Amino acid sequence: MMGQMLELLYAKRAGAYFGRFLRRVQVVETHSLEDRLESELSPGEFNDLLLLDLLVKGRLRHAEDREVWLAVEISAAVDRTDVERAARRARLLRKAGYQAIPVAAGEKTTLGAEEAARLEKVALMRDGVISFWEEALKAWIDSCRR
Repeated sequence: MMGQMLELLYAKRAGAYFGRFLRRVQVVETHSLEDRLESELSPGEFNDLLLLDLLVKGRLRHAEDREVWLAVEISAAVDRTDVERAARRARLLRKAGYQAIPVAAGEKTTLGAEEAARLEKVALMRDGVISFWEEALKAWIDSCRR
């Protein structure tokens, strides 16, 4: 129940949470992208992506003015699985042509989540404070240029 309340809070206050990094923050329902997603992803990948907790788009604030998408997984206590799920779903968005950056967010994080976020280059937001943003941004944006 707490995780669901957090999902609603992050969606309602997306601008407050992500506005430090993005301009024109918008929450996007994954079903609004379904035509493109279905054409680019397998049925299993498509169904997995529909389970994404929160999808946010905006333009990078302190870098080149490019549109990015945040694949956000939200949990009261973020663990390694949440981080891995955010990374996997960001990869699926990229496969469908969206420049996505993974974010795992919640009130608390485990040591396993912090280790996985560092290794997988996933931004980690704990109680509104973000870690590994620059690393995630660099890794995921650089992968677009390849």
